[in-house]
Amino acid sequence: MSMPKVYLTDTLVARAKCPPGKDQELFWDNPIGDDGRVRHGAVGGLALRVTAQGAKSFIHGYVFNGRRRRKVLGPATVHNVASARLLVAERERQLTAGNSPDETADPRKARKLTVRDAIDQYWNSHIATLSPAYQYSFAVLMAAWWRQKPQRVTRRGHNIKKSYTDFGTLHGERRLASIKPLDIERFLAQFASPHRHNDARRHLTALFNWAIRMQLVDMRNPCSPIRVRKIVRERRTYTLEEIGRIAEHIFAPPMSPLPAIDHLHGLAKRDAGLARARINTTNAQMVELCNFMGVLLLTMARPSDVLRAEFAHFDLNALVWHKHNTKGIKLAKTVYEYAYRSVPIHPKVAEIVLAQRQRWPDSQLLFPAQHDPTRPRDNFRKGLARFKTLPGVPEHFQLYDLKRIAISLMITGQGVSREAVSHYVDHRGNLETTLIYDLGLVDPLRPVTKRLGELLELDG
Repeated sequence: MSMPKVYLTDTLVARAKCPPGKDQELFWDNPIGDDGRVRHGAVGGLALRVTAQGAKSFIHGYVFNGRRRRKVLGPATVHNVASARLLVAERERQLTAGNSPDETADPRKARKLTVRDAIDQYWNSHIATLSPAYQYSFAVLMAAWWRQKPQRVTRRGHNIKKSYTDFGTLHGERRLASIKPLDIERFLAQFASPHRHNDARRHLTALFNWAIRMQLVDMRNPCSPIRVRKIVRERRTYTLEEIGRIAEHIFAPPMSPLPAIDHLHGLAKRDAGLARARINTTNAQMVELCNFMGVLLLTMARPSDVLRAEFAHFDLNALVWHKHNTKGIKLAKTVYEYAYRSVPIHPKVAEIVLAQRQRWPDSQLLFPAQHDPTRPRDNFRKGLARFKTLPGVPEHFQLYDLKRIAISLMITGQGVSREAVSHYVDHRGNLETTLIYDLGLVDPLRPVTKRLGELLELDG
């Protein structure tokens, strides 16, 4: 039931009553009076509250930091309508300036800051300026009410049930200063995955560090005693023979033969035609996947770099790729050149770009989505599953491994400096980061032991 809206007057305040069967009633100030006439002077957000016991007071309803709030201004025996309107108008001016009219300079009141209030302030001052991916990660783990709805509704993950409660929902009404390390530990105990555990701890640590830095609370960060979980990744190894077979399949995509249908008639021709159409679709998916993997392998790029690449980013005459999905060149401690980085490409990459242009003449993206050419492709799931069944391709093969394979080949005695490889893959010469991608290939190092045996005259 909607609350009544009426032009408030002192006469109306005197005779206003709470309807039977209700605990209270709110009469919101409105330009239209109870007689239907339009009046001047009404103030939005002002309301008269009348309880079932007959108590009357003025209320200010407003929104601050995305959250609806109501503040009791005082009883109707202290304020009349005119003074209540003046008070609400002053409070609205503070809201327009971005300040809460109910904040106080008393440090004892600051201790009443709730977890939800702190999260909302942290979001508006910091999280809102970051990338959508970071915002989504923070919202999922810390504040479900800030989670944005996906732009395109799909069935992916529809049956997955969230097995945890986000921190804001769990402790939203508690005072921020009352959160202890044991509360953090209980919250993080919900996560079986070490990756999820560490992500949640990272967001919590950042939230409390911000609150301490902004002097909203005077406390030690309760996340400090909680240790990150150790993550041990299984190394997906590849031999040179497996790498050769993978490259062979990428640059010569295996195609399923099309059945002949000219000699058939009736239902048999129809069924064979449907089968031919399915095989055509399968072959097209395989060609698209192999083109994608060919660019990954020859440019040592991340899959996200290639998915966001546009045809306009490639200079095929100069064989240069202007990579826009990077942090660019570091100009100073906090200043970057964000436009793009330019890297040379192999002529085979130029061939793939031309082939993709013929496949998608109306799209700007190198690999657009099938359903919407204006958006990047979301997955190669079906094609990748078929690629893994090809001879010589290990079951553990993943698209990201192509970057690791290319880097590993370049840093194992191929005459290319490791610094050059590091700069090419946008690690800015940080060899420690580059060596993380090393697969530990053994075969390219065999000439070392062979030469050592020759020097020691062990081969004769």
